[in-house]
Amino acid sequence: MPELPLLTWVLVVAALVLGILAGHFGWGKRWSASFSKLHPDYLAGLDYLVTEQPDRALDMFLKLMDADADTIETHFALGALYRRRGEVERAIRIHQNLLAREALPAEHREQALLALAQDYLRAGLLDRAEGLFLKVSEVARLRASALNSLRLIYERQHDWQQALATHKQLARIKAAPPRLVAAHYLCELATLAIERGEGPEARRLLREARAEAAPFPRAALLRAQIAERDGQPQLAVRLLRHALTESPQLLQEKLPHLLKLMGPPERDAVLSDLVRQAESRDFNELKRLVFAAIAADLVNAEPLRPSIEKVLSQDATLQALWRAAPGQFERTAREIGALLEHAEKYRCNECGFAGRSFYWHCPACHCWDSFEAYAIVKLR
Repeated sequence: MPELPLLTWVLVVAALVLGILAGHFGWGKRWSASFSKLHPDYLAGLDYLVTEQPDRALDMFLKLMDADADTIETHFALGALYRRRGEVERAIRIHQNLLAREALPAEHREQALLALAQDYLRAGLLDRAEGLFLKVSEVARLRASALNSLRLIYERQHDWQQALATHKQLARIKAAPPRLVAAHYLCELATLAIERGEGPEARRLLREARAEAAPFPRAALLRAQIAERDGQPQLAVRLLRHALTESPQLLQEKLPHLLKLMGPPERDAVLSDLVRQAESRDFNELKRLVFAAIAADLVNAEPLRPSIEKVLSQDATLQALWRAAPGQFERTAREIGALLEHAEKYRCNECGFAGRSFYWHCPACHCWDSFEAYAIVKLR
């Protein structure tokens, strides 16, 4: 996460100080009266922030923590700001100092435990974070936040069984993320079962996944993988076609494999169906199919030729190549194919992370099912 500008830092801290003063002295009194009672060390701490001396500023604010119980909420806010800036050690120091106070009220102690667990999570200290989140999850008012953080820890550890169990706990208190997330956990478990050769267990998990989310093409893809291993290519073809109908963004990833399972007459029929589906949607869908076809070396496939010519002649980016070599259809298509080999083919529609591989779980923002196929062909 990008750092907050220094001026923003100072303004936020100043606003927090003024908020405490307003609550402590009453909104009806003049601000000048409040400032007259402001602890001088607050101004010193702000000065250290302005002059970019964060360690000295932190020392000053921690000193104030011992001097005035009214500053606790300010320190929670400062800790959160340090964490957001990536200065996790300073955030940890603030929250550990809060917890060291014997007279800290139970409500604030629980809040400090949650904040410290969040610091550990940001620092990558997953074991420490997990222990604190488990403890905090016993507090009713903080349970949802703690359980959701535990779910994220289990995701990062690829402990899909625990992630699924935590999702179910969140569902019981009506605080769970979408059921699609649970469906992906089940698919991750099914993938492990397939790798172990446990077909029946994998099929059971995939049935549960389909019950959680529909449409859900990932379950169909995994079921096709099982069918292929079991020597049922026709079933695998039906499942793959079903998945591509539900999610055309998977064409670049799965079209070559689908076609390998069929003979030439079947391939032509499937390609004709895919063209009809794409044309019934919009030009971008047709472009997606054409890029997938070119990447799969299907330039000469008769059902695709009119679509490839249409995209090459009408797409704003590709027109230059098309016009540079009029009548040289195959050459132009293969040049584009060479460019596509080095293009970023997929992008997360949540954070914008892009890459050449497809992910069900974005490696940048950790969102599920957020990747979509796209390709930017750069002409030089």
